[in-house]
Amino acid sequence: MLAQLTNVSLSFPDKVVLKDVSLTVYPGDRISLVGPNGAGKTSLFRMLTGGLRPDAGTVSWAGGVRIGHLEQDFSGPEDGPERTCMEAALEPFAGLIELENRIEGLAAKLGRGDEPAPALMEELGEAQQRFEASGGYEFRARTEATLTGLGLTETFWKRGVSGLSAGQRMRLALAKILLGEHDLILFDEPTNHLDVPAREWLEDHLKGSKTAYVVVSHDRRFLDAVSGKVAHLDRAGLSLYAGNYTAFRDQVEQAEEEGWRRYEKSRKQEKKLRRQAQDYRRWSEAGERGKRGAADKGFVGHRAAKVMKRSLVARRRMEEAAENARTEKPFEGDGIKIEFGTSRGRGLIRAENLKVGYSAQDPLAAGISFDLSAGERLAVLGPNGCGKTALLRTVLGEVPPLSGGARVSPSARVGYFDQDHRLPAPGITALEILREAGDETLARTVLGRMGVRRETVNKPAASLSSGERAKVLLTRLVLGDNDLLVLDEPTNHLDIETQDVLLEALGDFPGGVLFVSHDRYFVDALATATLRLGIT
Repeated sequence: MLAQLTNVSLSFPDKVVLKDVSLTVYPGDRISLVGPNGAGKTSLFRMLTGGLRPDAGTVSWAGGVRIGHLEQDFSGPEDGPERTCMEAALEPFAGLIELENRIEGLAAKLGRGDEPAPALMEELGEAQQRFEASGGYEFRARTEATLTGLGLTETFWKRGVSGLSAGQRMRLALAKILLGEHDLILFDEPTNHLDVPAREWLEDHLKGSKTAYVVVSHDRRFLDAVSGKVAHLDRAGLSLYAGNYTAFRDQVEQAEEEGWRRYEKSRKQEKKLRRQAQDYRRWSEAGERGKRGAADKGFVGHRAAKVMKRSLVARRRMEEAAENARTEKPFEGDGIKIEFGTSRGRGLIRAENLKVGYSAQDPLAAGISFDLSAGERLAVLGPNGCGKTALLRTVLGEVPPLSGGARVSPSARVGYFDQDHRLPAPGITALEILREAGDETLARTVLGRMGVRRETVNKPAASLSSGERAKVLLTRLVLGDNDLLVLDEPTNHLDIETQDVLLEALGDFPGGVLFVSHDRYFVDALATATLRLGIT
C-alpha cells in the first residue's frame, strides 16, 4: 500500500462532495479517476497529498512514500528572466549535477597536481561510481527527450521560463514531475495543454513506467491507453472498476441494464402480490358479510371468522412481501432534446490557397483550400504552433490572410467559441449571456444537464471556473440562431459527460461546424472531414 483513504467524507457549505469514500493505491497501480466536474476529484488528490483534511475518515501513507502532484492548471512559480527552461527541467537532478560538478573539480585538481594523486584518484573513482549508478550519464538525455516529447523542442531550452506561455509552463511542470523520483504520481488533467503527438508520447511513457499513478483526464483515448483500473466518483460516492475506460463504461452500462431489468421485474412482482392481497381482503370481507347474515346459530359465523383471520394474516404477509419486492428505481439523468431550426444556405465557407499567420516573414501554414457547407463538420488537426487558431481567426476576419482568400457566406450567422473563453462584455453574468440564446428556460435546462448548478447562472461569468465558463458560452452558441459554428478547442476543461451532451447537440446541428480539437474520440465522433496542418 502506498496511500489509502478510508471512509472519508468532505462537505463544502453548499454541497456534500464525498461521503464514506475509500480508495487504496498499491505499487504498480495505474488508476484513472473519472467523474463529472465538481465531483471531488481535485479534492481527493489534495487529501492524498496531505493538503486537505477530510471532515471524517482517515488518510494514511506508507512510510517514506514520495508523492508527486501535477496540479490542474499549475504553471509553476514565477521565475526570473535568467532561469531557462532547461535549467528548470533539470531541477529533479540537482544532486546529480552537484556530484557532476564535484567530479569535474576533482579531475581539475588531479590535472594540476594540487594534491597527492592516489588520494584524489580514489575519491574521484568513488564519485564516478556513484554518478554512474545513479544514472548520471543519462539524465541530460532523458531530460531532452522528455521536453521534446511534450512539445518543448530545442528552441525552447534556452528560453526564460518567465517568457513561456501558460500552456508551455504547464508542460514544463509535467516534465519535471515525470523526471523526478516518485513512488506515486497524481496527474490532474495532464492532457489539457498537449497536442496529439504529445499525448501519444505521454501514453507511451506511462505505459513503460513502473511508478504507480492516479490520473484525471477527459481524453477517453488517453484513459484507455494508460488505465488498469478506473475509480468513478459520482454523487459523493466512489466505485472501483477493473480495466481501462472503455471496459468501465461497458460495466456501467451492463449494471444499468441489469438494474432496469431488476426494477421492472420487481414492479411486476409487487403488482402481483398486491393483487393477491386485495383478493384476500375481498374474501375476508365476503366472509364477514356471510357471518352477519348467518342463521345457523354460529356455525357459518365461526367458519367466516376463521377465514377472515387467516386472510388478514395472509394479506399482511403479501403486503410485506410486496414491499420487500420493491426495488429502487435506477438513477436517471435529466434528458433534453434540442430542437434546431433549418440552416439558411448550403455554402458557408470557401478558402482558396490560403496562407495564415501573424507575420509575412514567418507564416504558420500555407496552401490551405477547403469548402464547408451546411451539415458538414470539418476538424482542423495538427500539432501546437502549426496555425490552427490563426486559420480560424483568418476565416472569421479577425486576422488578415497573408495570401489567398477565405470567404464566409454574407448571409450566414456565425457563432465563435475561442479557447481563451473571451466574454461578450466585462462584468456580464452567466444569465445575461444565456438570455442572448433566446429561451432562458431551455438554456437553464441544457446547462443543468451539462452539470452547471442552478445558482451559478447568477454569478459574474468572469468568476466562474474554466469549465463552467466554457459550458455557458457553448450553451449560448448551441442554442443561438446560427448557421455556422467555429469552435477552438471546445472540449478543454469539459468532463466526459458534458462532452457527450455537446456531441449529441452538435450531431443534430443543421448548419456547418469548423472546429479544432486534440481529443481523438471527439474528432472521430463528430467530424465528417479533416484538414491537417503541419508546421512550415
